[in-house]
Amino acid sequence: MSDSLDLDEVDRTILRSLRDNARISLQDISRCSGVSDATIQFRLRRMKAAGVIERFTIAASPAATGYTVTAIILVQTDGDRHDQTLAELVKVPEITEVYGILGEYDLFLKVWCRSLEEFKVIINDSIRSLPGIEDLHEIIVMERAKEEMPPI
Repeated sequence: MSDSLDLDEVDRTILRSLRDNARISLQDISRCSGVSDATIQFRLRRMKAAGVIERFTIAASPAATGYTVTAIILVQTDGDRHDQTLAELVKVPEITEVYGILGEYDLFLKVWCRSLEEFKVIINDSIRSLPGIEDLHEIIVMERAKEEMPPI
């Protein structure tokens, strides 16, 4: 979120409405927020230009798209090759989140796969084979109890 734009309660209402339903109409947002459609449209353009809204998207069901296996991988990298390794990891389509972290491991990855066999292939061919990977700790997710975007 941009530091140069102070968000008021109307902006937050707009953002929450869009987070809950990216296809919501301006009229419905107007009803929820109590301001005119034109004001909603102006504020959307302003928040987009300021970088508050990064993109408009959907959330597809992993089961419906065949990605039924979710895993978390903690990665230790060679300090001299960290940036190169990071640049290669973000290119792997099944890796949907990459975070630099503090502690015993350097990176936190979220990986989606169609099967455990595919997960094994991704680990061996797309991750472990990269120069700069020193150690991995793989965790298979058994249940998604909550998965949301950050609060607004």
